[in-house]
Amino acid sequence: MVLFTSTHEQANPHILQTRLNLESTRSRADLTKELAMRYKIEIPIDWKALTEYLAVKTLKEYEKGEPVIEISSDDELKPLEYLIHPIAPMLKPTVIFGEPGSGKSQLAVIFTIVMCLPWHDNPLHLLAPKKPTPTLFLDYEADPEDIQRQLVSISKGMGLPYVNLHYRRCSLPLADDIESIRNHTEDIGAGAVIVDSVSLAAGDDPSKPSVATNYFRQMRQLHLTSISLAHTAKDPEIKRKTIFGSVMWEAGARSVWEIQGQEDDNTLDIALLHRKANLSRKFKPQGYRITYENELPIDVTWHNPKDVVEFVERMSTNERILDYLKGGRVKMESICDALGIPKNTCKVSLFRLKQKARVIKFPDETWGLVTDGL
Repeated sequence: MVLFTSTHEQANPHILQTRLNLESTRSRADLTKELAMRYKIEIPIDWKALTEYLAVKTLKEYEKGEPVIEISSDDELKPLEYLIHPIAPMLKPTVIFGEPGSGKSQLAVIFTIVMCLPWHDNPLHLLAPKKPTPTLFLDYEADPEDIQRQLVSISKGMGLPYVNLHYRRCSLPLADDIESIRNHTEDIGAGAVIVDSVSLAAGDDPSKPSVATNYFRQMRQLHLTSISLAHTAKDPEIKRKTIFGSVMWEAGARSVWEIQGQEDDNTLDIALLHRKANLSRKFKPQGYRITYENELPIDVTWHNPKDVVEFVERMSTNERILDYLKGGRVKMESICDALGIPKNTCKVSLFRLKQKARVIKFPDETWGLVTDGL
């Protein structure tokens, strides 16, 4: 995108804003004619030479890329920062994926509230940012009224102070709209963006690897923390759920969470399972309960996902074994029977947990948490 303006007193301040293919001779020639037609003052301008200089200079700067910096092993190691701990690492892309109706959008609104206030005393066991963090909510699926209803009902239901959410209804693919989005983030001083959802923001078939890589390439230009919502792949042959589309959706994110929802009357229990962590260890499952009144969310609290049978079945074998051993030392056979897992699977999991110093095997052939042996 190029913008031509003028400060000449005889000229219109705005001359032309358009897209320009810098490598196309024809594109530059058409631009030259358009500028000459629009800018009619006594002082002549060699638009052909100007556009040629603009193209060459811009392409040279683009080809330089990012500067080379020197990283030393003597550098002070800074701890990994989070905008919302443990969900979204600072200035990194996070993806939350799940089936329709699992609570993705509601949770995204809640995360926005946590960041914008910031909501330090939230009941969700989330560490909020130190200062208010404006967040741009990019909505490719719903309308402002839908998000507003959720924001108002949650804020009033939880007795929260005034919350200002920056919302934008989107229809163009992210790659075609990135300049406008960047301008909006700069205008509001955004520290984060939330995208709901990538299947529409991608602008093409999500199963194509190039679509996912281009999406993250565009997000990288913003240099902000991002939380992208995605749908679940429908493949009955795969036991573990994955992000709909190419594997590059998971590869491009630094942190990936799977969201699961379980409805019961006027509540929605949510479990977040940490499926990928490039920058840290994987965090334990996070659980929330959203309570509804007249179809609107009015309350959100922490809820142990291990209290919901459907969630426990989706947790890893290691997580289930560690949780079971909280009740005390037992033999491996008891673990297999209680959790309904094959003996060989249990044996491998216990061996791996022992290597990580999470469990210990006692002389009487029982297994327990490392703390049981202290």
